[in-house]
Amino acid sequence: MDIEIIQTIWTALFCLTLLLLIRIKSKTSQTAKLEKQIADKKASINSESIEARLERLINEQSDVRHKINIGKPTETKLKDAIKVTEDDLKMINVGLLPPVFNFDDCEMLKEAISECHVAQYDVIKQNNATVGYSDWTWMGDKSIGHRMVRQYRELLLRAFNAEYDFIRKQMRHSSYTTAVNKLQKLAEQLSKLGEAAKVEITDEYLDMKIEELTIWHSELVRKEELKAERKKQQALLRAQVKKGGDDTEELEDDIYYRKSDLNKVQKLARELHGASALDMEDKIAKMQKEIDVLESKFERATSQAQLTKMGYIYVISNIGSFGNGVVKIGMTRRLEPMDRVKELGDASVPFMFDVHTLTFVDNAPSIEKTLHRKFDKYRVNQENFRKEFFNVNPQEVAEAMVELGIEADWYFDIEAKEYRESLLIREARNKQVTKAPKTSTQLPDSI
Repeated sequence: MDIEIIQTIWTALFCLTLLLLIRIKSKTSQTAKLEKQIADKKASINSESIEARLERLINEQSDVRHKINIGKPTETKLKDAIKVTEDDLKMINVGLLPPVFNFDDCEMLKEAISECHVAQYDVIKQNNATVGYSDWTWMGDKSIGHRMVRQYRELLLRAFNAEYDFIRKQMRHSSYTTAVNKLQKLAEQLSKLGEAAKVEITDEYLDMKIEELTIWHSELVRKEELKAERKKQQALLRAQVKKGGDDTEELEDDIYYRKSDLNKVQKLARELHGASALDMEDKIAKMQKEIDVLESKFERATSQAQLTKMGYIYVISNIGSFGNGVVKIGMTRRLEPMDRVKELGDASVPFMFDVHTLTFVDNAPSIEKTLHRKFDKYRVNQENFRKEFFNVNPQEVAEAMVELGIEADWYFDIEAKEYRESLLIREARNKQVTKAPKTSTQLPDSI
């Protein structure tokens, strides 16, 4: 027995000794590291004066502040985007999907529907979209019964909202009453499904969805009225054409292309010598005469066109060709105004234009000139005023047209279909050529 005790004591002493040795080694290692750090600091101090070190730190601080200032606009945009996403997520979590708009839906519709959804979200958050009258218990536990009723109410609300979206998308300008009847019948059917738990959609929430449906229907009716109005506008424009034709746009395009060809010929002539150069000079002179004749016709046509005042004012952009914040403000008397927009997109730019507004007015030349004068200092081309591109946002032009008393539908969201598809194709090709770089978990020095 004494031997066992002695062995136990020796074992304990051995373990304690081992632990002490480990701790001593660890402290020695830490001491060595500290000594190395101290030595490095001393070497750094010796190699760099206090004044130089202070100046370097001040420069580093200034550089960091500069990066912060540069990144603030991007930070603000990110915070705004996060807020919108968070708001949408809150609605999704309570069973209310964000509205999906088409690119031809005007800003007034988007604003009205968004207001409806905010009001509906408040009702849902207050637990007033559905109601459950039962006081269930499960195996004698009321809390489980209450949870089941709450989950049933959430399920019923999600089903109602999802079916509402289907009914709304199927609705046409002539089927509003049918859509409302379907919605009311849907509420009744869901109430029967929830009869066991006495759960149903409240009249308050049903009325709010009918109100939203009414707004969507009003937009459909308005679009149909615009189609009929467009036919009247075309008739007026045809009458104008009979009085005095307007071919200014075609002449302007012809002049543009002739001048482009002339520039190419002049460039080629500078590279030629002898007889070839003389032939080219004759050709240049002939082309210049043709351009002069066209410009004379253009001036006469422009004077005549001022007598025919009705037409369309358009505001278009092309982010793929000119970037954000650049719009073209122009007018057209085409019977189909979108033909002019498509023609501009086909002419000499890589992508099609997006339309922000296209509105019929009685005095198109005067309104176009007024808008051009208002944004004159923002012209992209300050030398050639026939180039109607301006460094302004569509919202600024919309405000200017409101000041002129012009009512117009506006579309601030842009599709830029060709441009975005080209970006996706380019990204896909780049991924095939090079492997994607590893993502770093570290934050960048600046945004």
